Amino acid sequence: MAHLSKEIPRDQWAKYLADISRRVRNERVRVESITMESLSLDTGDQDIARSLPLVEISLEQKGSDTGAVQIIAGHDDDVITHRVLEPERISAELDADSGALECLEIAERGSGKLLIFFERALDVDGPSIRA
Repeated sequence: MAHLSKEIPRDQWAKYLADISRRVRNERVRVESITMESLSLDTGDQDIARSLPLVEISLEQKGSDTGAVQIIAGHDDDVITHRVLEPERISAELDADSGALECLEIAERGSGKLLIFFERALDVDGPSIRA
């Protein structure tokens, strides 16, 4: 399967993330963190959420977290929230044939990156959360 990578211009982050939240709300996501430490120690990606429904991805536009990207996944009272406090780049990996969003990569200044994978029904093993 061929993929296309598309960097999202900073001035379009808020609208792009709001569009994702609206279009794929409640679809299952897997969220992984790749830190500079995990890269240097070769420990691999750290799971934050696995096969949980997406509640929201947004850009904080007010308050002390202005500019941070917030990801919320889960259901009812069992949700996780993760913030990327200093995002410097957002890029989307799309299926070359359908244009479907497969992964959103959010690079954080000096810290690594967060990967949000949008799962298809065939990829789902069952929900889990790791902090």
